[in-house]
Amino acid sequence: MNFTPSSRLTGIEKSIIRQIYDRAPADAINLGLGEPDFPTPEVIRNQAIDFIKQGKIRYSANAGLPELRRAIAGHYGDETKYEGVCVTNGSQEALFVALMMIINPGDEVLLPDPGFLAYPTIVRMAGGTPVFYKLPAAKNFEFDESEFKKKVSAKTRAVIITSPSNPTGRVLKPADLKRIADTLKDAGAIVISDEIYRELYFEARPASIADFYLPTIVISGLSKSHAMTGWRLGWAYGDPSVVRHLIVMHQYTTSCASTISQRAALAAFSGEGRAANERLRAELRTRRDFMIERIDQELNKETVPANNLDWIIPEGAFYLMLNVSRFGKSFELAEKALKKKVITIPGAAFGDEAEGFLRLSFATGFDAIEDGIKRIKQALL
Repeated sequence: MNFTPSSRLTGIEKSIIRQIYDRAPADAINLGLGEPDFPTPEVIRNQAIDFIKQGKIRYSANAGLPELRRAIAGHYGDETKYEGVCVTNGSQEALFVALMMIINPGDEVLLPDPGFLAYPTIVRMAGGTPVFYKLPAAKNFEFDESEFKKKVSAKTRAVIITSPSNPTGRVLKPADLKRIADTLKDAGAIVISDEIYRELYFEARPASIADFYLPTIVISGLSKSHAMTGWRLGWAYGDPSVVRHLIVMHQYTTSCASTISQRAALAAFSGEGRAANERLRAELRTRRDFMIERIDQELNKETVPANNLDWIIPEGAFYLMLNVSRFGKSFELAEKALKKKVITIPGAAFGDEAEGFLRLSFATGFDAIEDGIKRIKQALL
């Protein structure tokens, strides 16, 4: 059949991450995909099982179960503000419906470079224009106020902030968030704060731009913090006068999130659920440090010639950016690594600033990390 899709899909294909993952051998070591290998906490699984046994699995309200919306609002400090919560099918749907709700054709949306590769794709689907503000590799991917200010214009309709960052794991400091808020105060732009990794941190819990800038929609969920990627449970949180429009968009996208997942998610906000997140976070820190140790041993003290490789120590999430620029382009090196049966993600997939880096995930087991670093060494030699 000779079929041409609508113009909104022009030039849009599967993400680089999925293309690499789809081509990987079945026995490849996965240091690429952003998915924790932990089991979903037992308290959450048991909650789902108990609900399924009841047999009455129906639609929820479009915005989600009232008790879950209250729990999410309480997570942000005040459960009475639950009308500002919309429960979605993962944070990705929350991001999609938020951008579709906000953007008109011709609007500009400021996006981080490097940043999650879905951002510019969804902006283009919505008819907007992506404008990138650099988080310079030369400054270890930290926020650059002068760079940000240059990109704000009368056409700026929305700004996406990510902390901790995918792909770098860097965290925006409170002073950075205040500078962003001060820059935007007269612009009338809405901030979309992607906080899906906020509960995975290795120092202090990251601050939120929502504490500094009122016109903010927080996007988050339980996929990363509670190893619930397959449950597809996310949310948007913000001013009810804004979120009510997002709920309408959500209704015509998926009606409601899975009621089973919503019931199970209630357990994530219990004491036992919070303890499970703390254990996951502690384990990720151990794995992060182990990956750094193995990089140092295998790539710096062994057989990689000439110069040591450097990396950006992540303060959150579960990614590490390895600087391989002296060996070639990131896409070429990711292909070489794939031939050695290890999945890595080329930095260039996330923006120009990340060229020369490979994004490595340490959300996997110690054996996989050790063997994966050895195979990366083989690919670089």
